[in-house]
Amino acid sequence: MNEQQKLMLNQRRCLLNEHATHSALPASRAFVLSRPCRSVFMVLAASMTMAFAVMPATAQQTSPQTLSQPAQAPSTALASCQVSPQWLDQIPSADELLQGRELSLEDLLVRADHTQLDADRFAQFRGNVVLLQGRQRLLTGNAAFDNVTGELRADGGLLFSDDYIAVRASDIQADSFSQSASIIDSEYLLIERSAHGVAGQIDIRTAEGERQVMLHDGTFTTCPGDRPAWQIAARNIEINENDSWGTAHHAQFRLFNVPVLYIPRFSFPLTDERKSGLLYPTIRSSARNGVELEVPYYFNLAENYDLTLTPRLMTDRGVMGMAEFRYLTDSHAGTVEANYLHKDRRSNNDNSRSLWRVEQQSRLNERWSGYLDYAQVSDTAYINDFGSTFINRADPHLYRRGQLDYQAGLTRIQIQVEDFQMLGPYRAPYRTMPRFSAWHEQPLDLGFELKWFSEVTHFRNPLNGSDTATRVHAEPTLRYEVIRPAWDWQADLSYLVTHYDQFADEQRDASVTRAIPQVRWHGRIHLERPFTNSLGYQTLTPQLQYLYVPYRDQTNIGIYDTILMQDDYYSLFRPRRFTGLDRIADAHQVTFGATTSFFNDYADELLRLSLGQIIYLDESQTQLFDETSRITASNSELAAELDFRISERWFASSAVQYDTDLSIVRKSRAALEYRKDAGNLIQLNHRRVQGLVGTTEEVEQIGMVASWRLNRDWAFATHWYQDLRTNRTMDALFGLQYDSCCWSIQISAYRRVNRNYDLNFSDEPLPPAEFDNGVSLQFSLTGLSNAASSGIMNLLQQGIFGYRRPFYLSN
Repeated sequence: MNEQQKLMLNQRRCLLNEHATHSALPASRAFVLSRPCRSVFMVLAASMTMAFAVMPATAQQTSPQTLSQPAQAPSTALASCQVSPQWLDQIPSADELLQGRELSLEDLLVRADHTQLDADRFAQFRGNVVLLQGRQRLLTGNAAFDNVTGELRADGGLLFSDDYIAVRASDIQADSFSQSASIIDSEYLLIERSAHGVAGQIDIRTAEGERQVMLHDGTFTTCPGDRPAWQIAARNIEINENDSWGTAHHAQFRLFNVPVLYIPRFSFPLTDERKSGLLYPTIRSSARNGVELEVPYYFNLAENYDLTLTPRLMTDRGVMGMAEFRYLTDSHAGTVEANYLHKDRRSNNDNSRSLWRVEQQSRLNERWSGYLDYAQVSDTAYINDFGSTFINRADPHLYRRGQLDYQAGLTRIQIQVEDFQMLGPYRAPYRTMPRFSAWHEQPLDLGFELKWFSEVTHFRNPLNGSDTATRVHAEPTLRYEVIRPAWDWQADLSYLVTHYDQFADEQRDASVTRAIPQVRWHGRIHLERPFTNSLGYQTLTPQLQYLYVPYRDQTNIGIYDTILMQDDYYSLFRPRRFTGLDRIADAHQVTFGATTSFFNDYADELLRLSLGQIIYLDESQTQLFDETSRITASNSELAAELDFRISERWFASSAVQYDTDLSIVRKSRAALEYRKDAGNLIQLNHRRVQGLVGTTEEVEQIGMVASWRLNRDWAFATHWYQDLRTNRTMDALFGLQYDSCCWSIQISAYRRVNRNYDLNFSDEPLPPAEFDNGVSLQFSLTGLSNAASSGIMNLLQQGIFGYRRPFYLSN
């Protein structure tokens, strides 16, 4: 007996059993059909579901080999619109239909005003017909089933829903033997994704176990209303059971129901699976490059790697080719970028312009990991002219690094190479080729601990291949530490031994060994008291440090990786003034400092104030390049920092370094921010530095940053920075974004000072400023791809300075 004969036999048994039991049912009587009878409803329910929901409405599982969504990769985050047609409210929930009755997922509940069962052939239901199985509900005026032909017909209007898909149609004809159906004059809604449309006729066929759905004269959109902002209208729309994308043939793209584009064949997403295709373009115009157009094409090569190719047309410079390749494996994740402009029409010599970069993170096993970041540009003006996604226009260099790390318990080993490409008239640092570093901690008896740091580094001058040096450093430290709830202190005794082999400068010794002991003691007291007659408490943490490092003459040692560190309150308690190891500054000093914090009753930090200063018991004679790095004063600047949470939305931050001998402020910064949430903020800031980059001039700037959502659809972002010394605008930007559940558009305009022009370190007056002005436009349709951009806040990171949140309270 074949499958069709078995199905007919089961249906005949169903009709005989139900006829014998319910040959004369009262009006609106509900009854449950036995298992062989469910094919009557299953054909209809499966047809309705498969017509529009060929894939389950579940999030795509992410494996270690699955790439994250690319910046503009085709996406099925179809919409955020909540589409709810009026007819949807006419479909009762499954709980309302059950009315407390227990029903298994396999049972079929049928309710009708009139029921007629013919044991030989027909089953007819008339008047307010309701069929329920699990969460699937069908409401229709009339339903009839022919046992001999396997045909099912429902007319008089019908509604169907399974809490994922909802359909309204005039009638349906289905064949249970061939598992096919035709639905006439239907409206559909994907409830969870809020995609909807209409179809003159929907045909469902089953071939080789896969359902194939064809919508004739149908539409698709994620916008609400009868006149959606956009929709796809097609002669035929195909949706297959195992496909993640639907296909529209002879399609029209309509804006506000007006046809604007004919597309012979068009694909649209049904799930979160990526697909190759064109991404939305970006249009810009700037004084530097002219009118620009970027049209990316995304290649979904495999589950764990993809490629995006973008031609960038610039009317003033030419066409630049841009490529981004991403890959992800069990052990590695990386990106390869390459940009190339064959001839720059604005260049006097028509030189080519290019950029390429490789970045990779690796996790080889539980102990070994690696990192690589290498970038190269054709010239120092490339970043300023064309921008980049990984470096700011204000950065003075490209930092290149390759690193291999080993971690096992209290032991860590690192192998590293470093290089720089300078983007201006700066001193080129030495290359680190390579550096071997090791750290180890060994607990000892009686509360002591031995800490070990050692390093072997080979340096090479990028401008002079014979200028090299090898540095070997060992730094054992014996530490004794006591930690109590009310206080803690630690004492360190270190011995720094460094040996150099230098092969360039005849004025320096070829072989130098330096040995310096270091003594450091640091202690803190933790005080706390509750507020009087109010909730909350205050903490006070005074701290004291003594540091002694004897002087050693180091003028016969080259400067390979050492610069002066930035100073602030927290730097007061560092044992070093210089980065690297080429200069170990002598020190005989005592540092005083204190931090007080105020907390509410929920342990949210409301205010933190820190104040500290170094008292120099002896002058520090160690210098870097000139005398300015020596310390001859009796004390350091008085350093103070304040972070204040004024209210739930208001924050203030400030830092000052005050020279008590000259009664002047050396450095200061301040910021006041109103933050409603992550996307709604306004910040005012000010910073001032005296004697920057070895000059006697001061730098003083004020700035404003704002991002605000005006309503559900509109948002703006802006920033503005003014140099008070030169009385000119350094960087200004304004962006406006409309982001509905149907479509998004973002337009921005900027004006920024030419970075190359501003590389002036002398005391000579600056020439007239050179500026770059530009506008940018991005547009996208929600439901067919990602939004116009990843957010209005991202605009704030595209300027010279970017947005920084200067508040670090612990709440």
